[in-house]
This record gives sequence, structure tokens and C-alpha cells, in this order.
Amino acid sequence: MQNYQGLVNFLIELVLATVFLIIIARRFNNVIMAVIIQGVLLGVLCIALGWATGNYEMYIAALLTLVVKAGIIPFVLNKAVHKVAINRAVESFLSLKLMFLFAFCLVFTSYLATGQVIGNGSGLIHEALPAAISMMLIGLFLMINLKFPIMQIVGLVVIENGIFLAGIGTTHGMPLVVELGIFMDILVGVLIMGVLVFQINRSFDTIDTKNLRNLRG
Repeated sequence: MQNYQGLVNFLIELVLATVFLIIIARRFNNVIMAVIIQGVLLGVLCIALGWATGNYEMYIAALLTLVVKAGIIPFVLNKAVHKVAINRAVESFLSLKLMFLFAFCLVFTSYLATGQVIGNGSGLIHEALPAAISMMLIGLFLMINLKFPIMQIVGLVVIENGIFLAGIGTTHGMPLVVELGIFMDILVGVLIMGVLVFQINRSFDTIDTKNLRNLRG
């Protein structure tokens, strides 16, 4: 295991870096590409963990990750963008600089807080847990700060990827039945939210949350 810790921790850092790619992306197509990259890196991470631990279930998790997180979910998001987004620029309530600063503070806080809990020399968990918590917090921040429901679906995907990273990184691989349950939950959730976005756009001719707030009585 020690021989692979450097590679695994590097992959975890790359997964976390893709969150910042989502933040700086100003077009929906670039956001979807960042989601695909994040899914591919999680798949590669599963393969590395499977090779390091001898847990062959991780190879199944890698296949499911590539199919669902790097394939089906980006496909659904791309279809949603082409259906409902006339202007495909990403809009947010905060400026890009403030978003980046806020995300960096969340990462710093996550590493600081988890460092007090797990300490140094903890192996894979030392990188996986703070990175996973950072992704969960930043995913929630994306859901709150970005205006379009499609981007809020992306935030949900980032949160789920953080949960998945925590599971495979801190336990050296979750039981396969748990992984299957997580994949089904996120897939069904994304499909349902995609349908809701379609219906909102058909009923109100917009999915901009700023405009939808005016409908409140």
C-alpha cells in the first residue's frame, strides 16, 4: 500500500482540482467537460485503489463510475442544457473572484478541521477525507450561488462525488452493494431533476431562479 500512496493522493488532489474547473467555467459546455474529467479521475482512482489493496470490487466500482459519472450524467446534463438554456453562459450571484476565494476558504477549513481529527501519517485517509469534505461544501455552495437549476444539479453531483470519495478513500473501498446504491440514488436524482427542469422551462419559459422568485405571492 505504501508504494501507491503517492499516486492515490495525487489523484485525490486532481479530483479536488476539477471542482475549481467548474467554478471558473463560464460556459455550460465547459462545466459538463469538468464533470466528465472528475468522473474519469474518480474511475482511475478506483482502479488505483483496487490495484493497491487487492480489492477486485473496486474494478467494478471503476466501471460503474466511468459509465454513470463520466457518461450518463454528463449526457443528461448536456441534453438539459440544449433543451432549456438559450444563453449558455454560467451566471452566479457572486463574482468569479469571490467564488474562487470562498471555495479556497472552504478547502482550507476542511483540511484544517480534519487535520485536527485524523492527524498526520494516516495514509490514504489523510488526503481523501479533507478533499471529500471540501467537495461536499463546495457542491453546496454551487447549488446556492449559481442561478440556473442545471448548475444546481451539477452541485448535487459534486456533493455525491465527495461522498463517494470519502467512502472509497477512507475505507479502502466500500462494499459493492453500498456503491450500487449510491450510483442508483444519484442517477435517479439527476434524472428526476432533469425532468423537473424541462417541466419548469415548458411552463414558465425560463429556468432563471432570479425570475422565478417573482412568481411568489
